[in-house]
Amino acid sequence: MSSPRFPAQNALKRLLNRFLPRGRVGTDPALAGSQGRYRPVPVYNLKMPWLAATDLRRSRRPSEFAFEEGKKLTVIIPFRNRDEHLAALRPALEAQLDGQHIDYRILVVEQAGDGIFNKARLINTGILHAADDSDYYCIHDVDNIPVNADYRCPSLPLRLVTKLQTTHRRETEYKDHYFSGAITFRKEHAFAANGLSNQYWGWGKEDDDFFFRLLMQGLCCFADYQGVYRDLANPQSQHFTKATQKRVSPQLSANRHRRNSMLRLQLDPARDGLNSLTYSILAAHTEGRFEKIVVDIGSQG
Repeated sequence: MSSPRFPAQNALKRLLNRFLPRGRVGTDPALAGSQGRYRPVPVYNLKMPWLAATDLRRSRRPSEFAFEEGKKLTVIIPFRNRDEHLAALRPALEAQLDGQHIDYRILVVEQAGDGIFNKARLINTGILHAADDSDYYCIHDVDNIPVNADYRCPSLPLRLVTKLQTTHRRETEYKDHYFSGAITFRKEHAFAANGLSNQYWGWGKEDDDFFFRLLMQGLCCFADYQGVYRDLANPQSQHFTKATQKRVSPQLSANRHRRNSMLRLQLDPARDGLNSLTYSILAAHTEGRFEKIVVDIGSQG
């Protein structure tokens, strides 16, 4: 069951949302009475103009959540130069999926070349490539190893990661609007949101954008509050400190600006996503339920 779609934005609302100061959304009606293992991902901490925040609150409702059996899953793993991580993830993931009797395939989408990485385009490629043989998807980071995870088909988009165990940094428990790591969602939800934006180059913020796209469709995203994963160490290129991340990474600064424009309702998801993606498959390898494709997704500019 979905909440009402986000209200349409007329020219006056768009203009006001562009310039009004941002603040926290505050009270989230979808959280009323929520309890148990699967609960709505809260939006109270999102920073938006007050007019947009008011529309968001009005679109939020408590939603029923359930699983559906007998559906086909495609796990999409965006990838480049992370062979050690993939070697650790694959057996752990297959063990979880087999143990839960999931009808699945694993699709690794590898970006060709050495240009700037674009995780969102790889995910969109995977969604389109597997669309004819999938009922639902799981976007899965290659460095997140499942410990306690539920890969069944959810009625509403579901974040599987809440607790992230690690040996190289402080253990993390996500209780905010984090919507990444490992996410399951139905095929119709992916196409309703038009997938992810293709414009997030480098690391960061494409997941926030996707979360908000789903919200705009009236979808209440949930989280598994017993979901536990083990985090593998990332390449140094992904490490940022809050004090220097804008200076160190122009891409991250640009991505943050784009994400903020999305939260100000200045961008139209219908113009950028699955329907605007271009890609070509350069190589493919299939081994049972495991498939890897190498793709050209274009370059920034």
